[in-house]
Amino acid sequence: MGVITNMRSQMQVVMWTILVLFVTSMVIGGLVGGASISDIFGQRQGNEVGSLNGKPILYEDFNQMVSNEINRLDALSGKEISDEEREYVRAVVWERLLADLIVQEQIENNNIKVGDSEVLFQLQNNPPPFLQNSEAFQTDGRFDFEKYLDAVLNPSSIDWRPVEQFMQEIYLPSYKLQQYITNSISISPEDIRKNYEQRFVDYEIEVLHITKKSLEENLIENMLAERPTNDELTKMYQKNIDNYEMPEMRVMKYVKWPILSDANDTLRVKLEADDLMFRINNGEDFAQLANTYTEDPSNSINPYSLKGGNLGWFDKGQMVPEFDLASFDANKGDIVGPVLTDFGYHIIKIEDKRTTEDGNDQVNASHILLTIKPGRGTENNLKDTASIFALEAEEYGFFNHADSLGMEVFESNDVEKESIFINDIGVARNAVNFAFRSDVGSISEPVKNDNFFLVFYLDKIKDKTVKSLDDVREELTLKFENELTKEQIKSLAESLGINSNTDLSNVAELNENFEYVNSVTSKLNGSFQSIGKSNYVVGALKNAKIGDLLGPLPTIRGEAFVKVLNIGLVNEADFDEKKQAIKESLIISRQNSMWSNWLQALKEESDIEDYRYDFY
Repeated sequence: MGVITNMRSQMQVVMWTILVLFVTSMVIGGLVGGASISDIFGQRQGNEVGSLNGKPILYEDFNQMVSNEINRLDALSGKEISDEEREYVRAVVWERLLADLIVQEQIENNNIKVGDSEVLFQLQNNPPPFLQNSEAFQTDGRFDFEKYLDAVLNPSSIDWRPVEQFMQEIYLPSYKLQQYITNSISISPEDIRKNYEQRFVDYEIEVLHITKKSLEENLIENMLAERPTNDELTKMYQKNIDNYEMPEMRVMKYVKWPILSDANDTLRVKLEADDLMFRINNGEDFAQLANTYTEDPSNSINPYSLKGGNLGWFDKGQMVPEFDLASFDANKGDIVGPVLTDFGYHIIKIEDKRTTEDGNDQVNASHILLTIKPGRGTENNLKDTASIFALEAEEYGFFNHADSLGMEVFESNDVEKESIFINDIGVARNAVNFAFRSDVGSISEPVKNDNFFLVFYLDKIKDKTVKSLDDVREELTLKFENELTKEQIKSLAESLGINSNTDLSNVAELNENFEYVNSVTSKLNGSFQSIGKSNYVVGALKNAKIGDLLGPLPTIRGEAFVKVLNIGLVNEADFDEKKQAIKESLIISRQNSMWSNWLQALKEESDIEDYRYDFY
């Protein structure tokens, strides 16, 4: 393996960077296969956050993967992601990690190996996504295969060893496993043609739609007459009793301090804006500083962005008054600021000015926005206040102390062990953990989320139970009524005696509350007027001929009769042009579906222990 050996002779950090970034995206983003971070870089010691089929998942490993993804998202957005987004990341990482472990297990069970020649072939002929996306192999923002291949065959400054190891131990074994699972998929010419017809051929239909609303009065009368008896509800309740189990829950009382900026924060941001003005006046590039520092969500916060804070052209009065006044009073080329608005401090560069044909003055401007957010000092002060409250509440009593300070005490909703949100607060996992680790009457240390500092009091512990029949009576009655409604609509549709010779417009005239559309055209992957989207309607139309009358067919809102007025012709030239792409798309779609179903089935069969909520 001469080329690979030659690759090993050169050392450089760039490939390590590429590899680390890709491993993170693989685990988080859903690339098929792979091992966990601990599999790649060595097992660490620590507490278990879970296990799969007896294989431990260490907290340190899982938390590192979560941290990597959070850091990546922070870098992309230019700011810290929210508590809610952090919880979402943990959930996504957990699911991907389970999938990775399952895949690795199957690779071992099937004794899948990858030789050096396979690695070399893939590198030369099928470069993986993480290499194609590397800036080192881009030209004008697109993957340059010639540049890439030259680097593979003539390595000079790149260490290919980590790439080779990754390809051999993780990427290609996973790829081979996927091919093994999905290689039975075949796409017939008929499949390709039907997909084309569904996407590109127009169907013109006539519709008679019998909806719940169109029969509302009659249905209500029938439902009142046929409301379920207590015995019927009892049977329904017992049949579905597993759905009414209530897990162990907690109820907390709490006080809160909103995290709001103060005068010190305003001064701090003003000084930051003054510093940027100083740098601009001393020759630093405005656009580059805007790309790096602006907090305007409409501008890409990325040092490599080309947007440079540009807002485009705007009329007088279009912006907030302070921004508007500063922009229109300045001349082309001026840089003004810092200008304070409700959004924060702006540094404004006047790119151009003009008067339109109708006499409107316009400005093209760029800006750097620094929002005024609570700083570390503000948050530390609030934390100190909350800490003092918690200590004094232990001495004087939670409610007495809150009352003495004139603070409002709030009550949480019932929270489960896996709960993330608390009403009117947002994400508060630390509070939930406190509730399930404490006794009634316990007082928490200060808890912080995106919006508040909080101190909690554990008020109630609700044991695991089952909702009573009375608790779910209304729900069961509604379910009964919905089923009755469906039956009545279907029964009415069938009783109309509609056949291929029936004029649907005449039926509509005799039943004025029915929805009737004399002609509507759509493609099968689109939506038909009145009907909307219905798999039953689409399925029937796929096999229909012009003149066919179909139905009754279930829809979201009722039952529909459909007469086929016309089916567009296939554009054979267009079909020939598109059929290869359609085939490839169908293959990928079916492979992904088969792979996902296979993974899900293995996951359901696996012995999974989840202890995440003991850590977060």
